[in-house]
Amino acid sequence: LMEQGRIDRRRGRRTDMEAQLLIRRVKEGSRSLQEEQKMAKNVSLHGVYFETHGQQDAYTVDDMVIASLSIPESRTRDFPFSLLAGRGRVVRVEELSGAESDVSKRFGVALEFCDNLTALTDIPPQG
Repeated sequence: LMEQGRIDRRRGRRTDMEAQLLIRRVKEGSRSLQEEQKMAKNVSLHGVYFETHGQQDAYTVDDMVIASLSIPESRTRDFPFSLLAGRGRVVRVEELSGAESDVSKRFGVALEFCDNLTALTDIPPQG
């Protein structure tokens, strides 16, 4: 799939939805985990896309994180899980337009889930 000169490498169907995303990662120069609440913009079983602001929490490609994504109850028809959790790797970081200063800069971050993803559901599987 070619889109604006880029090849779409996504595996799996993405759903545009806002969902609470908790990211834990090791802070540079320390052994402690830093927790950040983000809002996912779109979600698939293979990854998630979110936005972040400013330089202080800059992400770089190949950063490894632990992510927990809470799917809103109203969207469980599109997405049969209430929670996705596991390790992820940053695969793309892009500067989003519209910021005048470094502080207000916005970045889009694409996170790919690793294979050992845990998917929790409140609804028992059918059949």
